[in-house]
Amino acid sequence: MIKTIETDRLALRAMTEADDDALLSLLMDSRIKETYMIPDFPDADAALKMARRYEALSQEPDRFVLGIAKDGTVIGLINEVDKTADTIEIGYAFRPDCWNRGYATEALQAVIPALLADGWQTVTAGYFEENAASGRVMEKAGMTRTDRSETVTWRGKEHRCIYYACGPGSEGGIR
Repeated sequence: MIKTIETDRLALRAMTEADDDALLSLLMDSRIKETYMIPDFPDADAALKMARRYEALSQEPDRFVLGIAKDGTVIGLINEVDKTADTIEIGYAFRPDCWNRGYATEALQAVIPALLADGWQTVTAGYFEENAASGRVMEKAGMTRTDRSETVTWRGKEHRCIYYACGPGSEGGIR
């Protein structure tokens, strides 16, 4: 599985304990938790355990979990959500101070061809309908909206999750 991707501004890479502080800021941010499905943590130690889990998964050869770093500091995550024989579903999250700067689009535009080159026939991603910016990121990255949607209960509220896909095995193919 892919462990390093470089773009003009970003390094998508496996993570280490040196990324603890950056991961803690992601995992404990209430704005991120509105649409990126991570639990509430009772304290920083519990969040640190989750950060270390992400770090360990990013080192495993058969898992897709990468930190997205700008100038050496992790500002986001991109990871597998689900896998079947030929389809990988991914999710991503960024620090709020990095929103609306094109980083998510840049990361997806780098990850999608790398995953397809790695043998996946379809790359999918979903977003909560009220997070329309994430849908625009998927479109800019060349993904096509699919017919798939589902209702997800998250934080006591129902959200409509809309899915996009790309690749030779997807409904819309590569855009």
